[in-house]
Amino acid sequence: MSELNEPAASSRRNPLIWVALAVAGLIIFVFINGERGGSTLVSKQIEISEPEAISEPADEGTASGSIERSLLVPPGMRARQYIEQVRANGKPYPLAQAVEKAQEYLREGSLADAHLLFFFAAREEHLPAVMQMAEMSDPTLFRAEDSLLDHADVIQAYKWYQKAATLGQQEAVARLENLQQWASDEAEAGNPHARQLLLNFQ
Repeated sequence: MSELNEPAASSRRNPLIWVALAVAGLIIFVFINGERGGSTLVSKQIEISEPEAISEPADEGTASGSIERSLLVPPGMRARQYIEQVRANGKPYPLAQAVEKAQEYLREGSLADAHLLFFFAAREEHLPAVMQMAEMSDPTLFRAEDSLLDHADVIQAYKWYQKAATLGQQEAVARLENLQQWASDEAEAGNPHARQLLLNFQ
């Protein structure tokens, strides 16, 4: 009786053997092709990360589905590269051009690049950049979409307005008065930052 059942059992095992062989063959095929295509994959990755291609806009004739290379640039990298070039060329720095470039970055939403360029020009006492740094921190003018900061920084606003005032910007004097009034109102409401700011006006 057991001899009669042997062919049936072996016939049930046969399909499993064929499946195992097919899977093994597929694994070998994928492994061999992976080795052949490895050098191509590496070369493509290197090509994408070439520094001279990073900030270039895509050509109109670029095929659909290609990687937008500008997305690979870390925040602030373009501003850092620009500042390095400006410093390498020596003084006097083209600060007006730096501010124009910062405004361009601001319009496109590259806040880190914009902030770094404004800060660079403000440190060099370029008045429009000093005012921009103050306005980005001013609680009475703060707009999160235009600032790298999460919230207004009253001490920074005071510092930059003071600098602008010493450089002869009359508008900065009026802004300081507004800031003092804001601090008085907010201090009464229990705002600790406002109380700290009021100490600077005494």
